[in-house]
Amino acid sequence: MNYIRKYFTIILVFINCLFCGVSGICQPVNGVSVLDSVKTYMEKNYVGFTDKVSIRSLKSYWEYNRQAYAYAKLARSKADCYFVIDYWLDFFKDNHIYLRIPPPDTVETIKLDKKYLRQVADKNVVEGIYYNIDSVYKVAVIKSKKGVRSYVGVILESRAPNWKPGQVKFELMETGQDQFKGIWYLRNHSAYISTMPDSLQKGLSSEGWFKNGIVPTSTPSKPLFEEEQQANTFYRKLNDSTGYLRIKTFDLFEAKHIDSVIRTNLESIQTMPKLVIDLRNNGGGGDRSMSFLQPIIYTNPVKSIGVDLLLTRENIIAWEKAIYKYRTEIPKKEYDHLMQLLNQGRGKERFFVNFSPDNTDTLPAVWPMPAKVAIVINKGCGSATEEFLLLAKQSKKVVLAGEFSKGVLDYSNVVEKDFYDPDFELHYSTTRSRRIDVGLGIDNVGIQPDIPLDLSNITWLNELLIKL
Repeated sequence: MNYIRKYFTIILVFINCLFCGVSGICQPVNGVSVLDSVKTYMEKNYVGFTDKVSIRSLKSYWEYNRQAYAYAKLARSKADCYFVIDYWLDFFKDNHIYLRIPPPDTVETIKLDKKYLRQVADKNVVEGIYYNIDSVYKVAVIKSKKGVRSYVGVILESRAPNWKPGQVKFELMETGQDQFKGIWYLRNHSAYISTMPDSLQKGLSSEGWFKNGIVPTSTPSKPLFEEEQQANTFYRKLNDSTGYLRIKTFDLFEAKHIDSVIRTNLESIQTMPKLVIDLRNNGGGGDRSMSFLQPIIYTNPVKSIGVDLLLTRENIIAWEKAIYKYRTEIPKKEYDHLMQLLNQGRGKERFFVNFSPDNTDTLPAVWPMPAKVAIVINKGCGSATEEFLLLAKQSKKVVLAGEFSKGVLDYSNVVEKDFYDPDFELHYSTTRSRRIDVGLGIDNVGIQPDIPLDLSNITWLNELLIKL
């Protein structure tokens, strides 16, 4: 009898594992343990922790932890764990903190009830039939209470060969009254998490999903120039008096290209009375990439407020990893300086070093031309790009045009930490600006343009040239 019971137990386990391999959702996890690991790590290594969790906010932090752990106890899958960790990280309101998650081991499949779909398809509810902006996919958004998950988007039709009907294209978690997070699986099955703005239906539209029969009120804007498709950085003449310099990223790997474009077009730049520097959606990068613009905009000494670096054993390891990644782009003098700073914290539990001192930069000359420089910004401009904007605003020839910047700078210099079971990368800030101490922080506020422009309007560049 015991043998028979054991035999059937083995069969049931085998069937259960087989089913889980098809659906991709039966991944044993311990949400509380995962949250414990991230919480312990951040409390020690995140540079903004003591600012964000003060005596005034301690009660709110405890309450937030209580809710996060309530979600963690419900976690049943890797996706649930990602939801929970991302939810907990939201407490800090720091856009430099985020998760990078791997694609799922297997794609979950759900068999849809056609009768149920007919019932919800035409109702004025979140559930129903949606399509994406380029009509590659048609999905059914249905309730799916499993773990912390609330809804899923299940493919009905797909023109992408690696996505099939019945597969889960995205998952949604309710985090409050009409507040949701989503995990979105891209065409190559890579994934990302986002917090959805406003109502759930509006949140779906912000991610490119629209209810069947509803025409989007706006379409993605077309690039201004053909070069936008091929290059992150390029220059062209707009007219006889105005040049245009587009820089989509200040990533350190782009530094050489920025330098090359400016050098190649230096004669034109220096003979044009006006220059437009278009930094829309430039999310930041390194100081070296920005340094090539300083002579162009310089008119007077520029003051900068420095930042402090939090060194811990884990932060030193993370910084060494980042330095190795960009080793070919870092000049030896800068490399030696970084290593000297890291060495100051070795063997110490928590130690702040002056990462960059308060400073006043002076250049040897002021370029007569361009006499007027307009820097175009929007909410996609953050991090090191905002550092550049704070310096540029001090120039007498510079005006900022467009929209408010993102407001992601006070806590910066992001490093990463690998977590396992489930696998993900935690990215977080390690430096703190001393602007905070004098009330000049810009996080979650942004930098205001001098010339407001509606950048969704295709005529914005013409409007700027008239005002410049």
